[in-house]
Amino acid sequence: MGKYFALILINLNLFASFGGLGGMGGFGPDIDHNPTYRHRSQNQKVEVAKCSISRGDQNFDLNKTNYQLDELFALVSSTNKGKEVINKIKALLERGELKIRNLSQYERQRRGLSQRTSALYDFTMETPTIFLGFEDELGLVAHFFVHEATHALDDLIPQEYEVDMIYYNTFKDFQRLFGLDREPMKELTSYETSKMYEIYELKERNRTQHAYRAERFAFDQQGIFTSQVLEANDCYEEYISQHRERNKLKLYRHTPDDHIFNAYDINKDYL
Repeated sequence: MGKYFALILINLNLFASFGGLGGMGGFGPDIDHNPTYRHRSQNQKVEVAKCSISRGDQNFDLNKTNYQLDELFALVSSTNKGKEVINKIKALLERGELKIRNLSQYERQRRGLSQRTSALYDFTMETPTIFLGFEDELGLVAHFFVHEATHALDDLIPQEYEVDMIYYNTFKDFQRLFGLDREPMKELTSYETSKMYEIYELKERNRTQHAYRAERFAFDQQGIFTSQVLEANDCYEEYISQHRERNKLKLYRHTPDDHIFNAYDINKDYL
């Protein structure tokens, strides 16, 4: 009976861990990078106090929706970290190696995302694409854009994805070898069970390490931007604080590891 339960757990974990950004486990496309919020009863975000800021000779209405891409780029570029990111993203756009598209209602429905999702990056499309919710607030999307742009600039992600796919396909090969594709509840021998666990552990260890590396890096870059953009003594800090309190958005200067572990189903034992 233990072998039956083991197989059920393996199959459930296989599908639970192989989702997210571009099909790669661990890269969840959600507004505050926590998939649990996709199913909250509060689908729409609660309004916060109005906030307008000045950066250099430009003024920004952080609550503005239906903004232009140039406005987003200008706000992000008001910090040193943001300027670095925007320059690199513009180079990809000019070379046709990246697209930025609206996260439309069609895309939300197709991907099973709620209105709370503001940005995502999909590198498995013919041209890697950052999707942005232009109907969301400029002051929020700026932070999530830096996160997704960091993924787009991360050369390791496609390579790690290919490695994960090799382990995934190998796991499926073992299932076929032992007849589990034809008889999912088949009782395995001790040898077959040990081999299934062995390849499963390899698959999950690699997936987990890749997911943590990419998300830790993206959150760190986002945190640098957040720290820099909040240096001015204006209402931006309170604007972010209200979104954290009222909408439970996890916008930190430094995102704790525990949040990444929880949001991306990361088993610390594999790190």
